[in-house]
Amino acid sequence: MAEQHLLIFTRWPEPGKTKTRLIPALGPGGAAKLQQQLTEHTVQTAHNFRCQTDVRCQITVFYTGGTRQQMEQWLGTNFCYQPQATGNLGDRLQQSCQWAFGQGSQKVVIIGIDCPGVTPELLQTTFTALDSYPAVLGPALDGGYYLMGLTKFNPAYFQQIDWGTERVYQQTLTKIVQNGDRPYNLPALPDIDHPTDLQYLPTTFTNTAPT
Repeated sequence: MAEQHLLIFTRWPEPGKTKTRLIPALGPGGAAKLQQQLTEHTVQTAHNFRCQTDVRCQITVFYTGGTRQQMEQWLGTNFCYQPQATGNLGDRLQQSCQWAFGQGSQKVVIIGIDCPGVTPELLQTTFTALDSYPAVLGPALDGGYYLMGLTKFNPAYFQQIDWGTERVYQQTLTKIVQNGDRPYNLPALPDIDHPTDLQYLPTTFTNTAPT
């Protein structure tokens, strides 16, 4: 097992079931197309990081809404795939993090696909920071977080959090500090969750008009 383990959370881009908060602006097909593009962008970023780092890094895609075969046909066979657990986002994050540490990983980093501002350099900064800090958080402009990095599993970081609200980052940060840990904070970046967030999309993202 690699010392470094990067977990990517995404879902199969089925129209009407993904990026639903963007459907009013993009339509079901456009929202699904954006989900597809964001996922492919994030996976490519992770692949580029793995190619650039000197330390072996395992990448596992945690998926929902599709099958392993569908995910492999879509994103390729260079990654591991695991179905997301049931429950709310906290339950699913907790399960994936516990699984990764159970595999023998020493540094576990979790990202979604909603933040196109995540770069290979930012991932390298995260894993390097975990040499000196027990936790790394990447705050999102909407009050959530786009990245979490840990050197040990703690279920408290995923429990009693108001998921989907602007309090997620602050509540998680409070729990980390209450545990006696000193977190490293990455720069704040925008997630693409709501129609007003579309202004932050890179120009390389196209064909997301309403369909």
